[in-house]
Amino acid sequence: MSASEKTLLTVDVAIIGGGMAGACLALLLAKHCPQLEVALLEQRPLPQADAALDLPSFDTRATAISAGSLKVFRDLGLWSMLKEYAAPIHQVHVSDRGHSLGAGLSAERESEAAFEDMLGAVIENAALGPLLYRALATTDTCVLAPARVTGVKMHQGGAELSWRGTEHNAGSTAEQTLNTRLLVVADGVNSPLCQQLGIATDEEAYHQHALVTTVELQRNHRGVAYERFTDNGPMALLPLPRRDGSHRAALVWTCASDEAEAIAGLPEAAFIDRLQKVFGWRAGRILRSGSVQHYPLKLSLAREQVRRGLVLVGNCAHFLHPVAGQGFNLTLRDCETLARTIARHGGSSAQTAPGELDLLQTYWRERQHDQQLTIGFSDRIPPLFAARNLFAAGLRQAGLLGLALAPPLRGAFARQAAGLAV
Repeated sequence: MSASEKTLLTVDVAIIGGGMAGACLALLLAKHCPQLEVALLEQRPLPQADAALDLPSFDTRATAISAGSLKVFRDLGLWSMLKEYAAPIHQVHVSDRGHSLGAGLSAERESEAAFEDMLGAVIENAALGPLLYRALATTDTCVLAPARVTGVKMHQGGAELSWRGTEHNAGSTAEQTLNTRLLVVADGVNSPLCQQLGIATDEEAYHQHALVTTVELQRNHRGVAYERFTDNGPMALLPLPRRDGSHRAALVWTCASDEAEAIAGLPEAAFIDRLQKVFGWRAGRILRSGSVQHYPLKLSLAREQVRRGLVLVGNCAHFLHPVAGQGFNLTLRDCETLARTIARHGGSSAQTAPGELDLLQTYWRERQHDQQLTIGFSDRIPPLFAARNLFAAGLRQAGLLGLALAPPLRGAFARQAAGLAV
């Protein structure tokens, strides 16, 4: 292809991946570094900013947003919009199946770890994504979608991307070139782009699958989130907004990999019966469920998150066990720190360029402790509660007793879960 057939575009920051990580980073850069030219590339078509939100009652995944993340959204001016579609978490109840002892956290008691009167909130992804793009449409961010990145060349001044768009979802347009001083990879786990860039990943399989669905409860959940540890793995039941007269909750149920397909394929009545027996009755009777999706669980960590002119954020940087609900919240803290670091040291062309290695290493030093703490928390809790030996059982019960009786320990646990232990 000749040079005349290509369109050249130059920006300060290019974000590859328009999921929640990429969209949130673009919004944070627009707030903290408004003078920078930012492009967001997403390979799939995006929802229209003015499209009505017609949300299903079932068959939709949800994200638990910690109190710390809610503060970030408030500072972005988004919380007033998001809260219309979110269910508040007022309490978290943690229990070990087979033992009567449990521990509870409440926003009233753990006020230092709360946002307004909440420990967090739960919002369905079908609402969160479009709401983020509504906000993004009010910024100067250049959104390229659908845009498929076909190649990346790193150079001293940043990166050169080759990408193709589509016209009416039929056929590829001419290849185009985008030059950027900082490339942010914000795509998913097992990122082909990271592989192309030679970024290795360390993985640890949990030999479990996560079953994900929406369930209807007979009674109001009253803003209580449940973390339930069973013989086969942890479960989370998270409050959702009431819709079509139904009291709803989002379920994440981890089970052995060789059982996942069979459980997910059960008829609805049989699935609910099995779920009720495993989870118990703390949330009352479960009346129905949506379709059940399942996927394998693993811990995935990129060996490098920064290079000169390059940063990784989101699942391609770290992919965690979902039950503790820490993955998105950790990513949002990464994105906020990155935007603030660029604002301090590389917020304009007259200052340090946003892709300078010293700037990115400063960002990485600020994020290491929180990442290590959060990843360790998410990685170690499920195996401890899954172990059935007497020593592990004693540790679990001692931990739950400590959470129930010791305010300092309970407060530390609450601050970690809220994303404030940094």
